[in-house]
Amino acid sequence: MKKIVKRLVVVLTLFLITAQFLAAGGQKSQASGGTGNSAISTRDGKTYTADSFGYKPVENTTGKQVRIAVLCVQNNPFWSDVTAGVYAAQAVLGLSKYNGVVDYISINDFNGQDFSDAIEACIVKGYNAITTVGVADSIVPAIDKAVNAGIPVYTFNSDTGRPSKRTAFVGQDLYGAGRQNGETLAQLIGGKGKVAIITGLFSVNAHELRRLGGIEGLQKYPDITILNAVESHDSADEAYMATKNFITANPDLKGIYVTAGGTPGAAKALQELNKKDSIALVCFDTYAELIPYIRGGEIKSTLTQDPFGQGSDPVILAFNQVVTGKAQVTGNAFTKMDNVTPANVDQYFPR
Repeated sequence: MKKIVKRLVVVLTLFLITAQFLAAGGQKSQASGGTGNSAISTRDGKTYTADSFGYKPVENTTGKQVRIAVLCVQNNPFWSDVTAGVYAAQAVLGLSKYNGVVDYISINDFNGQDFSDAIEACIVKGYNAITTVGVADSIVPAIDKAVNAGIPVYTFNSDTGRPSKRTAFVGQDLYGAGRQNGETLAQLIGGKGKVAIITGLFSVNAHELRRLGGIEGLQKYPDITILNAVESHDSADEAYMATKNFITANPDLKGIYVTAGGTPGAAKALQELNKKDSIALVCFDTYAELIPYIRGGEIKSTLTQDPFGQGSDPVILAFNQVVTGKAQVTGNAFTKMDNVTPANVDQYFPR
């Protein structure tokens, strides 16, 4: 009886999460030609083919449909580009030569229990593969349960700190990226002065790797003082207040390092306080809200992490593994990093 009740709970969890996403406007992308094998257009109006991704999908000759679940977060603007990658893969794999179905399941925040419940529900629903943000170590038992049931799992954007049976992680070299940003910030402030760190959540492994990597990069300069980090929970409003609080408590502040979401708030605070010339801000990503702040000089340097690829590549890799029975990539599949600054932003984002 307990097992039956538990299964009903996890199935209901998946249903509610999916219903919530659909109510918010989510929908499956449609191929422009229906069931053809040519280029197709996803809901964002762009055209994609099998060559649009970091990995090319193999033709599905198994005679069976491949069903993949994608578990993703939507707590700040960065994720819109990840979602675009998922939808592009969804549209291409929906062609008859691939016979794939990709279900996007949106989860509100980095809640390990919600992700664990969703993975459990995906097992019950009989998905052939799962891709998920590795939000917390608490999801490792659910990942391992899926793999033990013959369902390959890929993590993206953030991996769990604790080892799991997942096939591969697709995302940024998080510690290395943090170290690079720390060194960049140190150079921007001339190797001396006080530096503040605003992270997303201490509980998210990706944010911690970036924070610790940044500290390593900064600690190479003995004249830099690193202030105690604070969380913004990926909120622009919280990062805005944190920036103002740091400046109030430290009028001689020289640098700010934002490890995750919330960067627009920090940049806005520097803009309002007219501090862009005296305080250097470094961060990650280039979503639309950040571009004006990069051009305006409030953001001195940002590292990209290919969010589109983080959405699409694990889906394609999972699909190929199900079709061929072999993993194309194991371990880490690190995404490309570009350094975008006020000096080169127009090269990446022409006016």
